[in-house]
Amino acid sequence: MPRARLFDIIRAGLPAFAYFYTVGAVGFWLPLFAEGLGMSYTGIQLLATVYFLFITPSTLLAGLAADITGRPDLVLAAGMLANGVSTALMPHMTETHELLALRALQGLSLATSIPVALGSLSLTLGVVRGVTATLMFSGTGMIAGSIVGGYLLEWYGFAPIFYSAAAISVASALLALGWRPEAVIRRENIVEALRRLPAPVAVVVGALILRNFFASGVFATMSILFSEIKGLNPVETGLALAVNPAFQVTLSLVLGSLVLGRELYLYSLGLAATGLVFQLYLNAAGLGGILLAQAVLGTFYAMVMVSGNTFIINNAPSEIRYTASSLYGFAFNLGWVLGTPVAGVFMDRYSLEAWVALASFGCLAAGLLALVAKKAEKRA
Repeated sequence: MPRARLFDIIRAGLPAFAYFYTVGAVGFWLPLFAEGLGMSYTGIQLLATVYFLFITPSTLLAGLAADITGRPDLVLAAGMLANGVSTALMPHMTETHELLALRALQGLSLATSIPVALGSLSLTLGVVRGVTATLMFSGTGMIAGSIVGGYLLEWYGFAPIFYSAAAISVASALLALGWRPEAVIRRENIVEALRRLPAPVAVVVGALILRNFFASGVFATMSILFSEIKGLNPVETGLALAVNPAFQVTLSLVLGSLVLGRELYLYSLGLAATGLVFQLYLNAAGLGGILLAQAVLGTFYAMVMVSGNTFIINNAPSEIRYTASSLYGFAFNLGWVLGTPVAGVFMDRYSLEAWVALASFGCLAAGLLALVAKKAEKRA
């Protein structure tokens, strides 16, 4: 592979790495940081809700902006620079409203990362290879954020976690300046292309929203579940978190050659089986049990991401490649917006464990809904 093309692939994938490094480091440890400031479960879930409330529409708008302007590089540079600033300020906040404001800005800014990364890589490498490459950058970012975040917290405290994520975001912004990603050739206007999105794509999006409505409450409090309920120290927690994306990266290489023609079956299985993983978390005995649960989650999440993105992009008009690349993230985030406030109130009234049990059934329902898309595809 020519050195210039390899550099462009790395530059396109770095935003996905930065996004998931932030998720693995900042996003995971922020609930514990907020709990140390005296916030309730409702308040902690609100941090997630505000973040996803802003990132959800912004993800879709970022994809549209990249398609309309033809300059995804500028969209990306502005977003990742703003994320670097907001992330670096977080450890200096002591009031709930201050953290909420920065989480909102972080949501607005990080929304630019995945549409540009996935859109550019799928145009450069082809859809399946582009989706797989995006998952690999995402997974390695999560691995790095999880392990580095755990060690930084164990030895230096919360602040360096935030600073490291900010530095990677700024580096991504600087590399985006002057870069002209693969262009989309337009044969019709974007509004008409959006109207031609097929019904099965809407069902796939809806199934992910439903899964994340239930799963979001579990993911948003996982640092508390691991550290306080299961008794893992920060280093053990960081290593446990890294297992999930490690399996995502490994499985993505296999799924890339198997997914075509089987997207909706794999998608349904991955969504439904997330509920099984939540039961493993509840019954896990120490670090070994958590490692097993994380490995299983990584396997099923790889199924969901590779099959879901491949189906959406392959069935969307090519004129809206960056917009289509934002639909999976839009659905993922919308589930969080709808689910985390409900989960917070439920946990405060009952318990975190009770919500985990309920979420298992919600994920099963999402998997069954995804099969509806298969029926709609056959009718079409």
